[in-house]
Amino acid sequence: MLRYLIYVAVIFLLVDHLYTHWGPEIINRAASTFMGRPVTVVEESPYRESIIDKAIKKVKEVLGR
Repeated sequence: MLRYLIYVAVIFLLVDHLYTHWGPEIINRAASTFMGRPVTVVEESPYRESIIDKAIKKVKEVLGR
């Protein structure tokens, strides 16, 4: 049972990371293909960080002291 919870957590982190970095681009590209013209459905914010990015940043801060 614990193994499945770990699998779900890892999959959640990977999906969050992929969506944060490439999600809006993929959604906009699919919508543009469907509409036949360039459209923006999801605005991309310039400062996006996934949970993995935040954890790595925090570890670097702790180890950097």
